[in-house]
Amino acid sequence: MHRTPIARRIGKALVVTVIAAALSHLLLSDGLSLSQWQQAAANVGGDLGGSGDTAFSAAIVNTLLAMPVVLWVGMRLLRERRVYLTVAVGTVGWFFTVGHYIDQLNDRPDIVMPLGPLALFIAVTTLSSVVLRPRSWSAPAPQRTA
Repeated sequence: MHRTPIARRIGKALVVTVIAAALSHLLLSDGLSLSQWQQAAANVGGDLGGSGDTAFSAAIVNTLLAMPVVLWVGMRLLRERRVYLTVAVGTVGWFFTVGHYIDQLNDRPDIVMPLGPLALFIAVTTLSSVVLRPRSWSAPAPQRTA
């Protein structure tokens, strides 16, 4: 079975985006869980070495920093070039997805983000990978003859 360069790029982008979303979701979920533990300890007079607000902020920052790094490194390790748009779309998309569903995750950090929006995020980020393709894929320039 022979696959076109576009199909290979979409496949690579799909794998990398799923890994990036899983890692970023794990960082967010664990950070929110730590935030709740620290808030609960503060409410009963204990101290876990930090505040719930700090852990919450760290969870948001970590998940938003992990997404572009994993997307870029993953695509580059798979030898893809011109991944700027994929990284930008993935980062902005993750920002809005997390921003919209953070309340559900903050109420119960052990749950998974709704699968519909998560699948939409993965699909849009994956399909953005074919917009800026390497120049070698484009049609060859016409030859001028004298």
